[in-house]
Amino acid sequence: MTYILSQIFGGLVFLFIFASMQTKDIKRVLLCQIGCNGFGMLSYVLIGGFSGCGIYLIATLQSIIFFWLRIKNREAPRWLNPVILAAYVGCSAFMFAGWIDIFPMVAAVLCAFGIAQKKATNYRIIMLLNSSVWIVYDLFMGAYTMLASHIFTVASALLGIIRLDLLPKFKK
Repeated sequence: MTYILSQIFGGLVFLFIFASMQTKDIKRVLLCQIGCNGFGMLSYVLIGGFSGCGIYLIATLQSIIFFWLRIKNREAPRWLNPVILAAYVGCSAFMFAGWIDIFPMVAAVLCAFGIAQKKATNYRIIMLLNSSVWIVYDLFMGAYTMLASHIFTVASALLGIIRLDLLPKFKK
């Protein structure tokens, strides 16, 4: 039953991913990231992917913080990004059980930079790289709906980059 529930949560990630990659407003992107990361965290914990779960927990908290900052039109304090990056690396080190746990750490570093972006364009590019790294982890963990979500993220990010970032420049 927990495996099925994990896959359902992974499917919900799918929906939030698509929405986040197809919007220009960074506040809406961050709302989608809160949903994506929250359900991703639940999906991984249910299949024993605790390294991935920890990363998604921190990503959820980071998304909430940056959403609040963007709503209030405030700049992130200088200390925030290094603290978040240290939390990702610390979580990865604490949860490290084998070589496969390197992938969530690399994805976490990319996530830290992606969520902190002010422009949705930069977010899409970084999340394209982030999802490429998660794909490897998903394959080894057997997180198949998360795998589908991350493959879909790559495709959706590419579509968003073309549709929202490149085509408008070519039309000018």
